Amino acid sequence: MKLNAKEQVLYDFFVTFGKAVGSIGYPITILAVWTSGDEEDNTIMYPEKEEVVNAYCCLDGLDKPLYEAIKTIKGWK
Repeated sequence: MKLNAKEQVLYDFFVTFGKAVGSIGYPITILAVWTSGDEEDNTIMYPEKEEVVNAYCCLDGLDKPLYEAIKTIKGWK
């Protein structure tokens, strides 16, 4: 798996939050909250939050980091 820096940031985020629940849905929901513009919602802490949001906003597509994270979470080879 070869990811660029922005893809790697997203992959790490997806795996960190997704592995605990066995699904990619939870990190996708967190990302939606973070990018909603609601500055009042700071309940979900992640050290690289700004990097994740920046990577998400600057990336053309989530296909590669999302697919790789799903593979890791589900244990696919």
